[in-house]
Amino acid sequence: MPTSTFKQLTTPRGIFNLAIPVLAFGLFVFTVCFWTTGDYSLKVTYNDKYIGTISDDSVLTEATAQIHSALSSADSHSNTVTPTMQFSTPFDSTSKSSASEVYLKLADCNNGIIKDACGLYIDDVFMGSTTDHETLNSMLTSFLDSAKEGYDGTTTVSFKNNVQLKRGVYALNTLVNVNDLFERAKTSLSVRVETDFVVKSDKVFKTVYQYDESQPDTYREVISEGKEGVQEIYYRLAYVDGKPSEFIVKSSTTLQEPTDRIVVVGTMESNSGTGTFEWPVPAANNISSLFEYRWGSFHAGLDIADVGIYRADIIASDSGVVTYSGYDDAGYGYTIMIDHGNGYMTMYAHCDELYVSEGTVVNQGDVIAAVGSSGYSTGDHLHFEIWENGVPVDPCEYMNYSGYTVIYY
Repeated sequence: MPTSTFKQLTTPRGIFNLAIPVLAFGLFVFTVCFWTTGDYSLKVTYNDKYIGTISDDSVLTEATAQIHSALSSADSHSNTVTPTMQFSTPFDSTSKSSASEVYLKLADCNNGIIKDACGLYIDDVFMGSTTDHETLNSMLTSFLDSAKEGYDGTTTVSFKNNVQLKRGVYALNTLVNVNDLFERAKTSLSVRVETDFVVKSDKVFKTVYQYDESQPDTYREVISEGKEGVQEIYYRLAYVDGKPSEFIVKSSTTLQEPTDRIVVVGTMESNSGTGTFEWPVPAANNISSLFEYRWGSFHAGLDIADVGIYRADIIASDSGVVTYSGYDDAGYGYTIMIDHGNGYMTMYAHCDELYVSEGTVVNQGDVIAAVGSSGYSTGDHLHFEIWENGVPVDPCEYMNYSGYTVIYY
């Protein structure tokens, strides 16, 4: 090293010139470490009033959001709450304020704008606020209780709406007298009343068939008449604003079991009918349309109808084999056709339900379907046809229908 340079470094001025950069770099490193490892905070003020000290700005964001939500129905210009934040030196973390604490202090600072109250919401729509929370709650409860009057049985009531009472701070211009708020709410409220009751009724007996191979398939004998039982049925009926809206069968309890009706049926197969025809709907006594021209076309059968015959039994007019059982799209609806094996065929149309399938051997008098109004039909009835050698014939000429009345509906 040159002598002049060594002398320069060893002089006081030279040492000082070297120390300054070194100390500056050390101070920079210390500062970075100090600020990155220390516990710092944000001091919150509002209108020059100290609110609290928070760990980060998310706490203030949450608190002011709650305040602005409470002020959402007030004048936006006069009621804006905008706190300020200032970077603060490290301090004890236990003294930091939570969002709820900041919220309450901001609310206290705005006492001329907002007030601690209870807001009423119906289906998420704000109806107003009141400082008399208990009276409002009592009014709503009494309103529900009054809806029980006039109903029998066990009754429960509830609002069909989503009704909420929310405590918090609300803009002063949303405060309403509790009576006025309740009257305003009533126009939007719907009440659901559910009442449970019990009805005692008959329990229908079943028909049980016993098969006897020694008897022809035309044989049938009732060896035990059925007897209806007794049951209790538990219902729930719901009303909305006094009008029925829902009817539910909750459960049933059997008090007395029914006694089965037992019928012995011969199974010795015989595909041929007897050649005589029975009335196909024992519960009906009226003929609403004959084998004749009507409405510009020919009606090739009888329409058998009566009051209250929905789902009444339809029986096979004679023994035979079921050749069709299904839904006829041409207008007859649910239909059964039986080939009696002796040149005759019968048809049963507009049924509500079919009990036999294609290929089933039936005996005269067997229940094969239920009366209904399926297909092109104006009411519950059976359309009945008899065909002889492929040609429809007048059923009245093949059955004894004395005692039956012809009535045109």
